Amino acid sequence: MVMVQLSPSVVSSVAPIRLNFHLDTTLQLSAQEARRLVNQQIVPEMGTGLIAEEPELAVSNSEVIWRVPLVLSLPQLGDLGRVGTIDVNALTGVVIEDEQAQRRIIQHARRLYKGATLPTK
Repeated sequence: MVMVQLSPSVVSSVAPIRLNFHLDTTLQLSAQEARRLVNQQIVPEMGTGLIAEEPELAVSNSEVIWRVPLVLSLPQLGDLGRVGTIDVNALTGVVIEDEQAQRRIIQHARRLYKGATLPTK
């Protein structure tokens, strides 16, 4: 499997970077649209407190995807941390649903929540 993932923090840094591969494509979906899709389609199914953050563009085998991070954020506790990612096909706009990954995200969110609400005494 070949995976290329570009993070805005890496691309915008002053350190030299050289990536040699060729890909001709036209993205049909912006990062903001991918984030909005995840917030509208996936987050309501998975639970309260999950928020989609800024996606990263990734190339995996023959697919160009937006990898959208999910963070658990609660009003009284703030951002508790990243719980996983959801992929959106950048050419078709289809959310790539993976039930096993979604179960892992929910489990991770529950663990974060429980850890954040443990008594301090």
